[in-house]
Amino acid sequence: MLNNSFLHLQGFTVDDEEDLWASGVRNWDDALASDGLSSKQRDELLRCSAALTDRDAVYFGDMYRAGERWRLLPNFENETAFLDIETTGLGGDSYLTMCGILDSSGFKAYVRGDNLDQLVEDLHQYKLVVTFNGISFDVPWLRRELGPLLENAAHVDLMHVLRTVGLRGGLKKIEKAIGLDRGDDLSQLTGRDAVNLWNMAQDGEPNALETLIRYNAEDVTSLPRLAEYAYGQNSAGTPMAVPGFFSPVRFDTSSLPYDPALVQYLCR
Repeated sequence: MLNNSFLHLQGFTVDDEEDLWASGVRNWDDALASDGLSSKQRDELLRCSAALTDRDAVYFGDMYRAGERWRLLPNFENETAFLDIETTGLGGDSYLTMCGILDSSGFKAYVRGDNLDQLVEDLHQYKLVVTFNGISFDVPWLRRELGPLLENAAHVDLMHVLRTVGLRGGLKKIEKAIGLDRGDDLSQLTGRDAVNLWNMAQDGEPNALETLIRYNAEDVTSLPRLAEYAYGQNSAGTPMAVPGFFSPVRFDTSSLPYDPALVQYLCR
């Protein structure tokens, strides 16, 4: 929980934070009642308390480097969007094809030519967005195509958070490394296959779009589990480990149709 965290205070290092915990100061109330902080740090902690009361996730997101933003996850768990986009590639003429959003109400696909124009407005409701490589890819791409968005949300990029515990590589590689291997045929698809599925849908292939949406949903649905793992690994042995982070967001992707024969064709 954020109120157990002190790393955002001016001049604080990880060692300083650990020393403060070891002295018996476990949360902000303890700190304000102690003599372990400077007057400037006490004032800063009071501002933090007010920001948390105001649900100002951006305030805290700005205070932490990308690898430390796992600390925000429990406090905004019911105001979080797990997000992943698909595009037609990485070149200058490439464009956004869809965006999948998973929150406590379920999964929703925003598709070009259908409802993509609703995405910016719908994103206003969230205080936190969680992605994998979204700092470099998803969010800049969305802003380039759709304009300003997520201006009132902090961003937890799990790629950076997982690097702090020694995990590097793509989403599926990391899933396998920590025992979250999906074990289904859709997990064999790649980003290139997602491009092909979109192109096939534009050419009239009847099941290509629903297969693309299901592919995206599988990626998005893995993010809450990765977030739980990342929080658990980073908070182990600290006051932030209790009660921990267990995302209320779950979605059964089997409710979404796809074409197994089309997947087999792409993986041939």
